[in-house]
Amino acid sequence: MLALNARQIILTAHKGFRHLLTASQQGKTRMILFGQTLLAFADIVGLGSMVPVLMLALDHSFLEKSSKLRFIFHQLGFTSEANFLKTLIGIILLFFLIKGILAFVLQQFIRKTASDIAYSLSKRAYNRVFEERSYDRLNHDGPGFSEIVFFSPFYFVSGTYIPYLTLMSELAIVILLTAFFTFYNPFIFFLIVGLIGGGFFLVNRFARKRITELGEAGALYRDKALREINYGSGGFTDIITHGAEGHFREKMLQHFRGFSESGIRAINLQTLPFRVNELIALLGITLLVIYAYFYSSNNIGQVRALAALFAIAVFRLLPAANRVLQSLMHLKLSAYTLDQLIPVMAEPVVKKETISQFEKEITIRDLHFAFSDKPEIISALNLSIRKGECVGIRGVSGAGKSTLVKIIMGFYPPKSGEIMVDGQKMDENCSALELYAYLGQDSYIINGNIADNVVFGSQNQDTQKIHKALELAAFSWPEITGNLLAAEVGDHGSRLSEGQKQRLALARAIYHNSEVLILDEPSSALDDATEQTLLGHLAELKNLGKTLIIIAHREKVFDICDTVYTLENKRLTPYLP
Repeated sequence: MLALNARQIILTAHKGFRHLLTASQQGKTRMILFGQTLLAFADIVGLGSMVPVLMLALDHSFLEKSSKLRFIFHQLGFTSEANFLKTLIGIILLFFLIKGILAFVLQQFIRKTASDIAYSLSKRAYNRVFEERSYDRLNHDGPGFSEIVFFSPFYFVSGTYIPYLTLMSELAIVILLTAFFTFYNPFIFFLIVGLIGGGFFLVNRFARKRITELGEAGALYRDKALREINYGSGGFTDIITHGAEGHFREKMLQHFRGFSESGIRAINLQTLPFRVNELIALLGITLLVIYAYFYSSNNIGQVRALAALFAIAVFRLLPAANRVLQSLMHLKLSAYTLDQLIPVMAEPVVKKETISQFEKEITIRDLHFAFSDKPEIISALNLSIRKGECVGIRGVSGAGKSTLVKIIMGFYPPKSGEIMVDGQKMDENCSALELYAYLGQDSYIINGNIADNVVFGSQNQDTQKIHKALELAAFSWPEITGNLLAAEVGDHGSRLSEGQKQRLALARAIYHNSEVLILDEPSSALDDATEQTLLGHLAELKNLGKTLIIIAHREKVFDICDTVYTLENKRLTPYLP
């Protein structure tokens, strides 16, 4: 059962490598495993060479007893046993020095490879979320955006990849040393296997299930605590004004306590193998003392040999067994990262044909949509939007207006029906997302200056174009007397009013020159005068050939629209004021 469980853990990690590592990273991993195997073999050679040296130092007649050592002594032309011993010690020290340098170089290569893997996984996860337009689904059904692009890649590398390499390296040591002891002295082999094997079984049987339970509980508490932290930061103003900080603090701390206690208990359990192996070493020494005192008064040389072999076993085999156990525990604890990362990145994203321009119209036919297994919120909906047209959509809150435009853009796949651009159907093979610029109800403002928020990641900053976009969006900041574009907006636009945030986000949409502007409540935070100025600029954009889709409650906004629809009872109907 123990072997099967360990085998299952290793196979699970190996499966994760096949799905998550690139071909180059898998090749580097094989190189690392090969290098570790060679170093393990070098360990055996080095430790094995210490046995005759120890025996030569402890037993002055050992050179005469050992035909192999005597052959080397004569072949190298030695006449003094002392000089021979010094030379052997020097060779062994040089061997271990070279082995140590090679081990350091390999460790640096492992460190760089592991770091590259974590970076690559984070980058691929980030790209995958945006390529699949899966942010909402990931946060609703999955581990969350920050978890999948930030924490999971690191914990996969630190909790699965590196422990797997350690496990393979130490298993090689255990296997080779076991073979060496079996060949050299079966008694010491059975002594060590009996002690270490028994300790290994007892520790694993006791700790494995408990550590797994603690890992699962810790992951659950972590997710809940992070959710409460996000509530606290996202609703900071509401929490302060309603005096609810104590409530949210206690909820977060309750989950944090469970998370921290689970983690600390798991760490404590991971020290258990060291204590058990310490006891094993003491038992082994005790058995050797009993054997030497009661059963080997006439064969002190054999006792010395057994003592030397057991010392080597304690020096290298027991720590190797300890690290094997710890690595298995780490693999078990971090198995959840595979469940999080593999579904996100296992299958390649199908490259879609993208449409960034259109000539005639966007057509929606018999559209049906519902979230998961919930009732339909859009049913048998039809709409045609001609190029250069301004279309208004009105309706009560919760009617599905914002959801409809996100379906048109391609964020949500329809349950049935067609969305076409100039007669070409938008589906899993074709996307028109680049046609659109979306100005939502909650304006997204990044930390930085005005220019940063307008160009929004674009490598080419056209100062004249930025000023024009700000003008068309009716953006102004009277308090700024210097360079407007260099003015810092504060954390998430904290120095701006809600209306300024809204107009700055509109300037961004205008600057990127998308074919279709979708404006969700564009004047909700504006006074009447500013609203009138904005509508004039939107009319100017329409005259320049831009296609506008405007969602609004304020009827005045619809004055610039060519057609206005009301969304009610899951369908669009023409609005006649």
